[in-house]
Amino acid sequence: MIKLIATDMDGTLLKSDNTISPKTKHILIEAQKQGVRLVLASGRSYRKLMQYAQELEMPKYGGYLIEVNGTAVYDLANDKRIRYHELKKADAIKIFNALKPFEVEIMGLADDSMYDYIPNSLIPLKQEYRRKHQLPDDYPWTAGAFSIVFDNREGYPNQYMIQSGEEYPQGLNKIAAVHEAAALTEKLPQLQAALGSDFWLGLTSPAYLEIMEKGVSKGNALTMLCEQLHIDTADVIAFGDGENDIEMLKTAGTAVVMENALEQVKAYADIVCPSNENDGIAKTLMKYLAI
Repeated sequence: MIKLIATDMDGTLLKSDNTISPKTKHILIEAQKQGVRLVLASGRSYRKLMQYAQELEMPKYGGYLIEVNGTAVYDLANDKRIRYHELKKADAIKIFNALKPFEVEIMGLADDSMYDYIPNSLIPLKQEYRRKHQLPDDYPWTAGAFSIVFDNREGYPNQYMIQSGEEYPQGLNKIAAVHEAAALTEKLPQLQAALGSDFWLGLTSPAYLEIMEKGVSKGNALTMLCEQLHIDTADVIAFGDGENDIEMLKTAGTAVVMENALEQVKAYADIVCPSNENDGIAKTLMKYLAI
């Protein structure tokens, strides 16, 4: 019996235009009306999740946010947030220094702030992207999980261009290493070797590698939340597409991986469902719930 739905956001719940399809929205609201808890489990912080939580009426039905891959949990009904993890400045500097020789964009992310280092070698790629997509000259240079240029200002209104890890604040949620997918894949073994085993590393997309404090995962946060809610993890269905979803998929009784997921993530699936563009979540839930 499904008592809790946990879903990733980018590449899973959200379409490529960052919207929830009407069909999936309807199914998730109907599931909550039946008493099923809904949890948005994302690499995003609450600032970039709240609009979707409101759209899905989650505060009304007692939903939760698992933020930044498990660094914090937000109780929407009671407007209560608990932070469990933080990447300390000394570790953030260590990560920055290890990444810098590889000519990747290095994004240090806090709740509402972004500290971005862009190597000169990436500027021509970004210029070409701007030209190809006819973006204005004042469009931000920053990258996103699915493109070399992306406007992050809504989620991170405070943005700083940096040249050194010493410019980081005392604590961050995570650091991301970003490049075009083919280039990042080529560099990945060396990046992993440079960072060693002191941190958690995972690809949220082929072009976006996240680095966090070791022991942080959506799975650990989901386990704690289920204990708090007295829900057996066997009664959880989880949806995901990236490496940061693996621990959550392993925790859930039913693991559903999107058709568009990274191939290495599909190994953890009980079910591979249609893509995020084709209502994979809605079509799967309709087989489990009387909706």
